[in-house]
Amino acid sequence: MKILFLSTNDELGGAAIVTKRLVKALRRRGEDARMLVAHKNGDEPWVGQVNPVVSSAAKVAERGDIFFENGFNLADLWKVSTGRFGSAICRHKWVKEADVVVINWINQGFMSLGGLNKLCSSGKRVLWVMHDLWCATGICHLPGECQRFTTGCGQCPFLHQRKSATDLSHRVWKRKKQLFSQLPVQFIAVSHWQRDIAYKSPLLQGKDIEVLPHAFPVEEYRVKPDADMLPEKIRGIIAGNPRKLIAMGAARLDDPVKDLPMAIESLNTFVMRHPEMAAQCEAVFFGGVRNPDAFNVIKMPWRYLGELHGNDLRQLYAAASVVLSTSKFETMGATLMEGMAAGAIPVTFGRGGQTDIVTPGENGFVADYGSPESVAECLAKALSAPLSFSRQSQHNSVAGRFSASAVADRFMAIVNQP
Repeated sequence: MKILFLSTNDELGGAAIVTKRLVKALRRRGEDARMLVAHKNGDEPWVGQVNPVVSSAAKVAERGDIFFENGFNLADLWKVSTGRFGSAICRHKWVKEADVVVINWINQGFMSLGGLNKLCSSGKRVLWVMHDLWCATGICHLPGECQRFTTGCGQCPFLHQRKSATDLSHRVWKRKKQLFSQLPVQFIAVSHWQRDIAYKSPLLQGKDIEVLPHAFPVEEYRVKPDADMLPEKIRGIIAGNPRKLIAMGAARLDDPVKDLPMAIESLNTFVMRHPEMAAQCEAVFFGGVRNPDAFNVIKMPWRYLGELHGNDLRQLYAAASVVLSTSKFETMGATLMEGMAAGAIPVTFGRGGQTDIVTPGENGFVADYGSPESVAECLAKALSAPLSFSRQSQHNSVAGRFSASAVADRFMAIVNQP
């Protein structure tokens, strides 16, 4: 069986990374799995690329189309996609040879809705892994608090100049409704929360949506810092520091979805309610922040490390006692998985894919949504957790459910369904 994964990129962005990770896991188990992309950065022979000139032109055309429709307003230009333009994917040799085609993140000019129609009309088995909620909305990737996608979109908050009941978001929503009602696509959500949100959309109601988590490289994580691999930045935190570390990070820490102000308020509430315990802790932040002065109001020891990647990040997690997330929602919750794989105990809200990762009282703690007091109490519980929360048990909790091999097995079970 030849399985082909479609993705706009092979290494740029979270969706590309987890897709490539799954393809590797499938190849390790002997499957003929390949990846076809618009923009290739790696050198693997099993990753192919469509005509880069055509895909780049389609990307420019789509952005220009959105720019015009939005009254030449640049705000939120990259938070929406229309699926109007794309590469001639169906002409590629690998697509023609494939028995199963798996659509992943294919926006920004890689695959159009018309291309989806042609692909499904070819008679091939088509699966679609939803790395965001674009399948359930008109044009946005993540609707946030907006519920217009449940009634046909229109009056889109991401269209700042030309809002109307029949605006671009509504027109694309209608096009998707027409297509999705006819095409035999197997949709796959990456968390139960995402599936529940998707079912609210008339675009996907009545569809059988499977749940398949992201493949996670748990084998790269150790539950203790490796003295021989400690970078200077992390060594400075660990060496001679008796405090317990509370780690929090994101690509953009000040993204409103991550709710950094809530994290800061929760930590200050923790200091107020548990001063002796807080005095023995230190909050460590990493990721992009436009205004680092935001941390100055924290009333406990803290430090900001800037952006961390690879070994630096894994070593920090291995030194941390708690990994904290105050996100308003998460499609999956990658930082929680990373922290747990290194032995840390997660503290989070449960409004999203976090609930697929954290079982309250067993491998972490889930706070009442929007309550800094509840987060503070969960921090206290995590920092005084019993021996059952051993670092190795935290690692094993992730390995058993989210390792690349485990996810590959579950993926093939979906593929082999009658």
